[in-house]
Amino acid sequence: MVFGPTAAGKSALAHAVAREIGAEIIVADPFQRYRGLEIAADGPRAPERAEVPYHLVADLELSEESSAGTYAASAHEQIDRLVDSGGTPLLTGGTGLYIRAALTDMRMRPAPPDDVRRWAEGLVAADLQAAVAELMARDAGAAAAIDTDNPRRVVRALERAAMGDDADGGGDIWSEPLRRPAFVVGITRPRDVVHRLIAQRVRRELDEGLVGELEHALAQPDLARAPTQVIGMREVAAIGAGEMDAERLEEALNVRTRRLARMQETWMRRMGPDVVLDLGDRPAAGFADDVVSHWRRARGGVG
Repeated sequence: MVFGPTAAGKSALAHAVAREIGAEIIVADPFQRYRGLEIAADGPRAPERAEVPYHLVADLELSEESSAGTYAASAHEQIDRLVDSGGTPLLTGGTGLYIRAALTDMRMRPAPPDDVRRWAEGLVAADLQAAVAELMARDAGAAAAIDTDNPRRVVRALERAAMGDDADGGGDIWSEPLRRPAFVVGITRPRDVVHRLIAQRVRRELDEGLVGELEHALAQPDLARAPTQVIGMREVAAIGAGEMDAERLEEALNVRTRRLARMQETWMRRMGPDVVLDLGDRPAAGFADDVVSHWRRARGGVG
C-alpha cells in the first residue's frame, strides 16, 4: 500500500511500482469511482490505465450512491481475487477511512434514517456555523474531533449524535486487525513543497476544464449526494448561485486541498507505515526501486 498527502505523488509512485512488479492497483478514493469527475478527482487517465490494471475507478455513475461499506465489499473482492490467483494488489488512495475499509473487516455504522439525514443536511446547508453549534451542544467531543469547516463531516457527526446509541458499531478504524498481511509505505514531503505541488495541480485542473466538468455534474437531475462532496463542487455551485466570485475559486481550492493534505498526514501517522519515504522535491516515480526493495526485504527476499 502507498499512502501520503494529496499531490505529493503517491499515485505516480504506485503506478511506477505496479509496472515494476506486475501489480494491479486498487484505488481507495470515494470520488475516483465516479465517471464524470475525472478532473476533480484526479483519477488515472487512459494512458495509465492501458499500462496497469486499475480497479474501483470510474465504476459508478453520478446518480449512484456510494459509501465506505459498499466500497469495502468491492475492495475485499478484488484483493481476495488477486491474492488467491497469485497476483499482487497494490492499494493506494487519499482517504484514510477507505484505506482502512479495504484493509480490515471493520464493522460499518448503520446508515441513518432518511429523516435524520434530511435534518442534518438541511441544517448544514442552511447555516454551517449553526450546525456546528448544534453538534457541540449534542456531542462536544465529536465536534472537537472533526474538521468543522467540512460540511460533509459535520453532517455525518450530526447524524451520529442524533442517532445516539444506534450509531454504535463503527469501531475504531485504526485498531481493527488487517484482513491480510500488508506492507504499508508512507510518503512525505516538506510542507512548502506539498503546497507548491497542490497549487500546480489546482492550476492544471482548472486549465483542463474543472469548472465545466463540475457544472455538468451539478446539472444532472439525479446527482447523488456522495459525488457532491468532491473538492470544488460546492465552490462551483456557489459561483453559479452568485454567492462567490469566480476570481476566488483558485485560492479556495488551494485552501481546501491543503487542509486535506494535513489530514492525510495525520491519517498516515495513525496507520503506522512499515516505511516512510521523504521524497523531498524529487519526482515520486523515481522512488519506485526503493519501495520495491523494501517490499521484497519484508517478504524475505522473495521477488
